Amino acid sequence: MAPKLNDQSFRVLDPTAPQSVATDGMAERPESLAGIRVGLLRNDKLNSEPLLNAIYDVLADRFEVSGAYRVNKGDASRPADPDFLRDFSNEVDVAILANGD
Repeated sequence: MAPKLNDQSFRVLDPTAPQSVATDGMAERPESLAGIRVGLLRNDKLNSEPLLNAIYDVLADRFEVSGAYRVNKGDASRPADPDFLRDFSNEVDVAILANGD
């Protein structure tokens, strides 16, 4: 039975759940970002490009990355085509993906 509430009280609900991180199928992380090519994959939403550019600028300042490969997968409501992702992954050592609004 739920507790009885009066005019002076309120009930707070926490909608968060414990986070879980799936590691099956994840690529190994490089030991260093020095000399790597960073892939920046955006989804055509308004702020995804500035967000990725800002992240890349921080990485470029901190590490000796070899450059960026920037692509837009287009439509945010649909997954990227597997051929598109394969071509993208062949061009980069690590990838950063972003949504923006």
